[in-house]
Amino acid sequence: MKQSAVAAAQALLIALAIAALAMVVVTADPAPPPGYTKQEDVGSDFIKQVGKFAVTVYKMAHMIPMSYLRTLQCWSSPAGGGANNYWMVLTATNWTGTAGSYVSTVWGIPGSESRTWKLLTFNGTM
Repeated sequence: MKQSAVAAAQALLIALAIAALAMVVVTADPAPPPGYTKQEDVGSDFIKQVGKFAVTVYKMAHMIPMSYLRTLQCWSSPAGGGANNYWMVLTATNWTGTAGSYVSTVWGIPGSESRTWKLLTFNGTM
């Protein structure tokens, strides 16, 4: 009896480890949501500014010391009236000083002043 319970527990732990690994693989390289059809140049100054905006607004709202490092992916989708939604995967140092990966959605009108931009989402990927 004890051996079968140990074997069942080991099998459960292995299954949980495999499930956790699969989740890490999926979240390590997220895909843009449906509707985000234009892949943006992550090396452009504009996309860097959008990423810095996302980190700065999140940092100020949550009073967490963070710093923008780089944007790994960015896709956009038209939002009407000249505005776009920008979905991006970026890297920033977090409150511990270590680099973390985040997924953010920003709404804005390219070429407009900062007061018209909005941070819609900002979440860690792991």
